[in-house]
Amino acid sequence: MSKRKAAYPAKRSMNLFYKPDRTTKPATVALYVFFVLVCLLGLSKFLVYDVWMETVQAQQALAAAEQQRNSLLLELKDYNEVRERYSRYSATEEERALIDRMEVLALLDEAVGSTADMDTMSISGSTVQLQFSGVTLAQTAQIVHALEESPIVAFTTVNTAATTQSEVADISAPVQAAMLIQLQKEVEEG
Repeated sequence: MSKRKAAYPAKRSMNLFYKPDRTTKPATVALYVFFVLVCLLGLSKFLVYDVWMETVQAQQALAAAEQQRNSLLLELKDYNEVRERYSRYSATEEERALIDRMEVLALLDEAVGSTADMDTMSISGSTVQLQFSGVTLAQTAQIVHALEESPIVAFTTVNTAATTQSEVADISAPVQAAMLIQLQKEVEEG
């Protein structure tokens, strides 16, 4: 085995190049200050200018909304007078709950008026009291049936059906009938 001397790297020259520190010169300081100013300017765009523009836009939107509100308030200044006139001429809740009287009269004219003589009729709320004469008991039953087929009639009740003749057993004798008709709103089919 031979002994060889191990070769280690060795530095045989020295680098004497020296770079002077120029960070203290006024130009370098000016560059740092300029860099900081550019960064602040960039941040101020987001932190100041954008917020300021949003504020200006919000103030413009507020002014437009206030102008619209003021114009609507001017339109509504006589609202109480209009509301009073409307409530004077519009139907009340009680009136809306009632059935149209013209519809009731047309129904009675159709069912009773063609066959009998209507003596008296009284409509109160959703109740009709009717007295008619000049029909037989069979015709009275037909009138009741015709009335009960109407969707505005809840039920009918014949209180009295009396004849003026002395013959009680005669079915064809004319009678005088008193009837109570209970009305209802038409049920909408859904």
